[in-house]
Amino acid sequence: MRALLRRIQGIEPKLEVGDLFPPLESELVGYEHLFAGKVLNAGAGHRDISHVIPGTLTNQDIETGLHNENIHVFSPLHEIPFDDGHFDAIICNAVLEHVENPHEVVAEFHRVLRPGGVLYLCVPFMQPEHLDPTDFQRYTSDGLATLARVHGFEVREVTGVHSVYSTLGWIFIEWLRPFPGWKGRLLRWLTYPVIKRKALTSTNHVHSLASSYRMVAVRQK
Repeated sequence: MRALLRRIQGIEPKLEVGDLFPPLESELVGYEHLFAGKVLNAGAGHRDISHVIPGTLTNQDIETGLHNENIHVFSPLHEIPFDDGHFDAIICNAVLEHVENPHEVVAEFHRVLRPGGVLYLCVPFMQPEHLDPTDFQRYTSDGLATLARVHGFEVREVTGVHSVYSTLGWIFIEWLRPFPGWKGRLLRWLTYPVIKRKALTSTNHVHSLASSYRMVAVRQK
């Protein structure tokens, strides 16, 4: 038994949330046609998606003090330093949960988009708290659509993103990581690799258990 436990401990899987999700580029497959003209990647972080965007991409984020040559413009999302109607499309992926003033942010997206411009907004739903450096809210699909409509957008689509195993995987990580003793090691060894593999390969989506909701909306005139 001790030999088995030493073996388990030696090959215990690393519990990394990022390993449960495909790259952002794969999430944009089928939506690339929306991103023509001038495109703002709002809250871009370190993700470079320029190779999958047919338009001219501007990466925006806040100043963090860390070197990030990927960012073209440093500003808060509610004060984007461009003229009214400057952009043809905005991508904002997994950022809105970290802002304290989502209504101001969506109103600013409306301002800098041209009439008829596209907003691609992806926001977590069934995800544990993740501070970066803060974490303020989650949205149901109806809540996300309402947020857009009250600020002058016509909602075209709201769908769940990622398989149900991505949702379960993150919950398992939060549960299993601090689980003590040999039982914790055994659970991590037996369950996480299976869930991780399924998260990246399964197409089993459960709308009410969506990890995130993706909304496509158009600025009304």
